[in-house]
Amino acid sequence: MTETVDHNEDGLSKEEALERDAAEWFTTLHSGEVTREIREAFEVWLHGDRARKIAYREFEQVYRDLDYVAFEAGVDLDEALDRKRGLAVLIADWLRKPALAVTLALGVIATVSVISYTALFAPPSTSAQVATSDYATGLGEIRDVTLEDGTVITLGAKSEVTTDFTATARRVTLLEGEAFFEVTKDPGRPFFVAAQDTLVRVVGTKFDVKRSAEIVHVSVLEGVVEVMKPDNIERMIDSGEVADIGKQVLIAGERVSSARRVALPEVRQVEQAPPGAWREGRLAYEDASLAEIVADLNRYYDKPVRIASSDVGDLRSTLAFQTSDVDQFFDVVESIQPVKVDRTGSREIVIRRR
Repeated sequence: MTETVDHNEDGLSKEEALERDAAEWFTTLHSGEVTREIREAFEVWLHGDRARKIAYREFEQVYRDLDYVAFEAGVDLDEALDRKRGLAVLIADWLRKPALAVTLALGVIATVSVISYTALFAPPSTSAQVATSDYATGLGEIRDVTLEDGTVITLGAKSEVTTDFTATARRVTLLEGEAFFEVTKDPGRPFFVAAQDTLVRVVGTKFDVKRSAEIVHVSVLEGVVEVMKPDNIERMIDSGEVADIGKQVLIAGERVSSARRVALPEVRQVEQAPPGAWREGRLAYEDASLAEIVADLNRYYDKPVRIASSDVGDLRSTLAFQTSDVDQFFDVVESIQPVKVDRTGSREIVIRRR
């Protein structure tokens, strides 16, 4: 069976047209002649469709990565562009919009020049060279860890990660708890976070991953991340090939909750629970189950909290509280849910249906 792809009047598929629009807007906004009317028109276009946001952020990321690669390789980018400018003009002849074509062509040519330079002169390395480390925190402890590439991981309470860095990929496995990532850009080595059967892939961004018994929550503060559930995580990381099937792309302000052995659900907006708020000692939730909230609480509070029944654990709430004032949570949950918090026990606190 042959798959049919719709094209517009310019002969472009929907995805190609979207990529071209994103490139045009990026070029316009960086032209140095942006009026308020242009900025307002861009905002209308950008927020009119989530796919536009993704396309624009991805183009923006590629453009920034070009500068990064050139800097790391020690290449004089202006000189490289001057040498290739004639070829860029030829490419512009067969693209519909010459001004945009030159911009895009120069970017492609510069990237090729940089890659050629690094391939010829960079010191040899192999993926067999692996740097592995383990990091963990205790009850109520929050800890910053700086990795060898400059990436900073903030570990939440009672959390544990392992890291495996090779010449071609950077991998972190979240074994328990929660971690916030500020990933250093390295286009030649994508950054992966594995948790249960869920895999997150980025180049450089800020995002949060939390692992519970059956669900992995991924939320993005800045940049773009890909969330997927490959059949074989190891094989995907080693091959570097990311399949589009079942993949969700998240941008800033979005979240996905991946249940074990279940396909990825739709992406949700994060409005009242900013990713990584716990780094400042504040646990914030938006339409979260009581079971999820209490599981987090037990990583910070020295007296175990138990939910008496599954129906109580399924109750959902939007709330926030300071980890230094757990009584505040108990008071709030009693006021908004049909539950009673029994704090009289010497060994544990129990939340029961009222």
